[in-house]
Amino acid sequence: MKLHAHKKINGPLGFVKKFWRDTTAAIALMFAIMAPLLIGAAGMSVDFANAYLVQQRLAQAIDAAALAATAYSTDSSEIEAKVEDFFNANYPFEKMGLTFTPEVSIDGNLVTVTANAEYDTFFLGVIGVEYIDVAAKTVVQRDIQGIEVVLVLDNTGSMSYNNNIGKLRTASCEFIEIIFGTYNSEETSDCLDHYDSFVVPNNQYVKVGLVPFATSVNVGPYGLGYDDDGNSYGASFLRNPVGLTFSNDGDTDICVREYDDGTDVTDNEGPWYMYRWCRNKNDDSAECDKLQKHYVCYNWNSSGTCTHAYYSYGAPREVGRIPEYICPKAAVLPMTNDMTDLKNRIGEMRANGNTYGSTGMVWGYRMISPGFPFQEAVPYENTGYRKVVVMMTDGNNVSSYPYSAYGNYFENNVDSSGDVDDRLRDTCQNMDVQDNITIYTITFEASSGGISDNTKQLYEDCAVNGGRHEHVTSSDELIEVFRDIAQELSNLRIRS
Repeated sequence: MKLHAHKKINGPLGFVKKFWRDTTAAIALMFAIMAPLLIGAAGMSVDFANAYLVQQRLAQAIDAAALAATAYSTDSSEIEAKVEDFFNANYPFEKMGLTFTPEVSIDGNLVTVTANAEYDTFFLGVIGVEYIDVAAKTVVQRDIQGIEVVLVLDNTGSMSYNNNIGKLRTASCEFIEIIFGTYNSEETSDCLDHYDSFVVPNNQYVKVGLVPFATSVNVGPYGLGYDDDGNSYGASFLRNPVGLTFSNDGDTDICVREYDDGTDVTDNEGPWYMYRWCRNKNDDSAECDKLQKHYVCYNWNSSGTCTHAYYSYGAPREVGRIPEYICPKAAVLPMTNDMTDLKNRIGEMRANGNTYGSTGMVWGYRMISPGFPFQEAVPYENTGYRKVVVMMTDGNNVSSYPYSAYGNYFENNVDSSGDVDDRLRDTCQNMDVQDNITIYTITFEASSGGISDNTKQLYEDCAVNGGRHEHVTSSDELIEVFRDIAQELSNLRIRS
């Protein structure tokens, strides 16, 4: 038997030294075994933080894609294609995380979009975890919140250039189809011919009104208390001159005279005097005699109404009648969900007259207001409805000589374009007080220099409460911006 001698340990310090010598190899071995686990644990927080970032970006991308695609169309195949397009735009390939094509499921008004991504790990690979699966899901539905929209549309003479009034008719018509959910981007025929494919289910939540404007606004038979069919609409808001009679149907053209006393920028109940009281060349009223005597008519239609005239100071009264001087052909149409009525009225729009944007806007204000003279608008307190005014013009405001919505040029204080600008600005400020009136404005410059920088700024300042101003320079752009606004107003929301 071989005997091993052991040295005696002298004191506590010796014991520690002995233990360190005996365990050094064991610790080194344990560290070698645990190192991958330690590194993996340390890097786990980094990899999971990055995976969470990928998931957040993925969710934001499909939210944006679902909202944009559903607003773009109601067709399932178009929605699926647009979801992919918008998703790729919002989550490009260079971003961290390998994504796969989103899956789209459509069930009625609900559109469900799911997406997956793979995040390649940096640290967890040490312990065999090479990637982390990430998923996101969103459900979007077309909101049933009601919407009231009034289109205030420039029908002035400059819109005749290059048939821009025709383009405006198309733009307005497509706006209505989109807002009512009947628009088909594949349709090639004229929008105003689509009377056989209307979708009705949610029309009770959508109302659209029209205010064509030029030198004044034509309130039609509504000013006399009748609708377009000659049925009773409500109380008259016009002062009917003694001795003059008017038909009570849709052929009645009556423009309204404003006053420069501050009421012309407010939502008030009137009553208003008629602008250009003369109905035909045989009208012998004193008012007609006063207002018409300096105009020479050179073309009368079969009903005895002057269609073309020129101004000549001192012209004899007998040949000077020009009834309804540059009164817009298309009358207002109070808010309705009848697409046939809306399209018919849009089809009546013609280019004639000068630009009084303030008068157009204030009648848009009066139409969307719940108070008299119109009856269709819900109370401002009804948060279930959104109120929107969309105003379009193709020129700077002017002061019309010798007659306008303010009457005889020499008998009012609105005698410059700046005065009309000021009244438009005041009207928009008054509308801004009602926080739930959203205003969109569109300036359309058909020819270079047609709209001043001051006018652009005026309409930009007028766009309030979530609206915006758009400036376009071609008829195609005009149609597109009407589409964009209509799609935006489709009121989509993320459900979950």
